[in-house]
Amino acid sequence: MPAPSRPDEIPDFLLERFDEYDPRTLRAIGTYAQKQAYTAPEEVPSSTVQSLALQDDATLAAIGEYVEAVADFLEERDAESLATVSEDEGEPNEESWGHRQIRNWHGF
Repeated sequence: MPAPSRPDEIPDFLLERFDEYDPRTLRAIGTYAQKQAYTAPEEVPSSTVQSLALQDDATLAAIGEYVEAVADFLEERDAESLATVSEDEGEPNEESWGHRQIRNWHGF
């Protein structure tokens, strides 16, 4: 099973954070993003709570689905985070938003 695809609805800075989180933290984020918990679970970092507060309902729904899929993927592989999976498999990390913008601007 390949890693879940990164939804366009989710800001890149959040996707980069999600790469570092373990399955337990991702599941807590999913619960909070899908509004299944009134207050943020203890596992969710405060910076992520603040970032989620700025997102619209469609983005929160996409975040909830994505982090649940990533948590399933990580648990299936018994991995700590997406970053460790990429390092272990020798896969290059996805190009950052800034690199994509520069490449697009220069016509690459």
